[in-house]
Amino acid sequence: MWLREFAASYFVSINKELNPKIWEGSTLMPEVREKLIKIAEAFREFIAIDLDVVDYTMTGSNANYTWTKYSDLDLHIIVNGDVGPEARELFNAKKALWAEHHDITIRGLPVECYVQGENERHHSSGVYSVMHDKWLMVPRKIKPSVDDSAVERKLDAVTHDITMAVTAGDIRKLEQMKERITNMRKAGLERAGEWSTENLAFKALRNMGVIDQLTEKIRELEDQDLSL
Repeated sequence: MWLREFAASYFVSINKELNPKIWEGSTLMPEVREKLIKIAEAFREFIAIDLDVVDYTMTGSNANYTWTKYSDLDLHIIVNGDVGPEARELFNAKKALWAEHHDITIRGLPVECYVQGENERHHSSGVYSVMHDKWLMVPRKIKPSVDDSAVERKLDAVTHDITMAVTAGDIRKLEQMKERITNMRKAGLERAGEWSTENLAFKALRNMGVIDQLTEKIRELEDQDLSL
């Protein structure tokens, strides 16, 4: 699907109901909730450190009316207090390793796990407590204002720079590019929330497989450097 068509179908879709694969009206299906708790506990065990967990939550498009066939299922393990830089680095590494070795889906929806500090600012208009089976932030059917052309321009710029870095085979540039994408999304979320140009560009890159390709290229170059 070409970029503009992709953006139009993915970013501005407002559904009449929550995803019927996992919701009964506005209540999470019992079997889905049970499975999400099981996944969260397995991921918690995989992290292999003692976590002061206060909740498991679901957020993102599948906790909203903006879900599409591209949407994954964002499962957050909420821990007491804040997550410091060292802990965040560990959690991100564990998250990447978990994703590399697991392909977990619920009703065909990929499940992505994330450790979030209770005091951490989170940019989402829908948050559901899986542990307590209730909404913490009820989503509303409000069509967001999205500048498709701005998203497309951002994507064009980023994909061009990624292509140049991959062609050069420069691992330093590739790592800088990955950090740039992360910072781009963070800045967009802080500036304008989940419908910011930067966050939408990040989602498009992710769903088009560009970020996975970037990560794989970095891993490939690291292996080459360490091999004899």
